[in-house]
Amino acid sequence: MLPELPSQISCAGTGVLMAFLGYLTFRLFKKNKKNSAEEVASADMLDFVIVGQGLAGTLLALELEKRGRRVLIVDDGWKTAASQVAAGVLNPVTGMRIVKTLGADDLVPAAKRVYAELAERFGETFFRETPFYRFYTSEHEKSVKAKREKDPDYDGWLSPDVPAGTLCGGGLSDRLGGFFVNRAGWLDIPKLLARAREMWRSRGVFLEENFNYADVETSRGGVRWRGREVRGGIIFCEGFRVRENPWFSHLKWQPAKGEFVEIELAGTEKFQGQILKSSVAAIPLGGTRWRVGTNYDRDTLDSQPTPEVAERIRRSFCAIFAGTPDAESARIVAHRAGVRPAVQGTLPKVGAHEKFSKIFLFNGFGSKGVTWLPLYAERFAENLNKASKP
Repeated sequence: MLPELPSQISCAGTGVLMAFLGYLTFRLFKKNKKNSAEEVASADMLDFVIVGQGLAGTLLALELEKRGRRVLIVDDGWKTAASQVAAGVLNPVTGMRIVKTLGADDLVPAAKRVYAELAERFGETFFRETPFYRFYTSEHEKSVKAKREKDPDYDGWLSPDVPAGTLCGGGLSDRLGGFFVNRAGWLDIPKLLARAREMWRSRGVFLEENFNYADVETSRGGVRWRGREVRGGIIFCEGFRVRENPWFSHLKWQPAKGEFVEIELAGTEKFQGQILKSSVAAIPLGGTRWRVGTNYDRDTLDSQPTPEVAERIRRSFCAIFAGTPDAESARIVAHRAGVRPAVQGTLPKVGAHEKFSKIFLFNGFGSKGVTWLPLYAERFAENLNKASKP
């Protein structure tokens, strides 16, 4: 069952007060008339201010606008955005235990629907359904997968086993073979964020600056930002910077630095039809180029690329193609780093502050953001919209 949005985030507790309230009723929304840039920029009152334009802030802002709300987005120019270095993989079955993501039967169709709607809206494709080929790492893992195949809940999610050395005619180091995770895909997150930012800038509803918490005036019944009333509230989607947030820094965060590289390797064109997962995930970008990563570093929380990490990822990538001639000639052509807002536990932190009802958090989706965020953004936006109607 899909976990519902919590009604409140505890100020005194150590985590999110999760409320499982049953499924919300969905309905289709007609497109609302867009507010002009002049109206939003000059208005004394805003409906919402969203802090952070990573994937969470972007999808939530789009959902609120779809419901006719005036939204202002404030972001520091992606200086700390984990979304810029996220793998972008929608993988519904994960881990050594080969477990289906909680709520996958609802989350995956919703994610694909939302990404298709965004493609139609912007006239560009952001999400590609892509088979996810996972290498077996042990005989035990093969036995776990065999048990999953007998579970009716996994019908259609996992392929039959692929014999070693047979995928695309051979050339991979899948010595134990592997299997496909079905209904997987890849989201080009940087491309989507850039298109949304371009649109908001043209309408005058985007501010590129560091958000100053001192500009917020709170009371039990409302919130003001720079002297302007924000009727619906301020929603923090600021990634790992939330550790500095005076309203939510007490929550238990476990941020982790991640890095990815783009690599070119001749002779790998025939494998471009699938994501390859061994010790690293290799995402096909076309031709002979791959996006590869990522690592987890909980000690060094900065966005500076690390040459040693890049080389380690490159070697892991080469190991995937150990059966391909000249695999060691793989060449790094791009390298980025960022910090993920990971949290303790398996659920994101979503809801209102315990004391200040117009201060919200929408954060902590971690590596499952591409899968979780579309449906969570829809439901949270609907809750916010209903709660803030005059």
